[in-house]
Amino acid sequence: MKIKKITLRNLNDKVLIAILIYSCLLPCGLWAQRKDSDAKISPSNYVRSAIGERLTVCDANIRIRYAFNAEDIKDKSTWIDEGQLKIAPEMTDYSSFFVEVNEDSLAHWFDTHGRNVAYPPARWIQGHRPDYWIEYQYSQITTQDRILTEWATMPRELDSENLYYTENLPLFNWQICAETDTVCGYECIKAICHWRGRDFTAWFTPDIPIEYGPWKFGGLPGLIMKVSDDDGIYTFEAVAVENGNFPIFAPRGNKYKQSTRDKVWKLQRALNEDYLKTTGHSKFIFKLGEWIYSRKHPYAQLELE
Repeated sequence: MKIKKITLRNLNDKVLIAILIYSCLLPCGLWAQRKDSDAKISPSNYVRSAIGERLTVCDANIRIRYAFNAEDIKDKSTWIDEGQLKIAPEMTDYSSFFVEVNEDSLAHWFDTHGRNVAYPPARWIQGHRPDYWIEYQYSQITTQDRILTEWATMPRELDSENLYYTENLPLFNWQICAETDTVCGYECIKAICHWRGRDFTAWFTPDIPIEYGPWKFGGLPGLIMKVSDDDGIYTFEAVAVENGNFPIFAPRGNKYKQSTRDKVWKLQRALNEDYLKTTGHSKFIFKLGEWIYSRKHPYAQLELE
């Protein structure tokens, strides 16, 4: 399709067209949520995680890796993240495989080069805009004894304000359907539900009789291999199922302060929508020749309520 070039005469035209494009795309679900904010992860967070003690909580015997919001499932540079679900008899852990590999690689670099020389922050992390923050990549979700805990790592200006909260394991009122499909080599069954403001479709496999899935999803009689909202904004798709020994690590970096789901949820939304205003910081825009203290970004949160 040939796209005509549009010449904008003034800033008002730019703002108007941006609003029109966003308002058209969002209801139709024509875009997946990308990293589209001014929030970046602090380089010092990588260093603290790389040089800090890595505490093993327990060992998992199965790990499922998921592509998160992949534009091309065969090209990791288009993924927002590669998540990993580690399943142990006593608990589960969902975190970023990209981030874990980066921390391990940076730790090895420090071991071989020393800590008193320049280091390459985020040198090994992969995916779309790897130095930018989004909560789905920089949160660790653990479940144990029917309690879910989110360990939320905050971006640069809030680097000392990492938070955590607990809640009862979310309940999903799934309706199991007759359709089947194959995901990552496994025959899966379709299930649908409405949860926290969105309609979701999941594909689960009874061949792996585990009631969990990526992020906070679960509650089906089999492992969730793929789940997406019906607007097409969020998608998790399994790309590997591995058996072996996979340590589940306690969160590293700054200490985490206890909070509530409501407070963390609202803060994460605000950071994505207008990072500068939320943190009280500014950014110099060379094209405008001035400092800006507020810049809004389109953002559609996974959990709407």
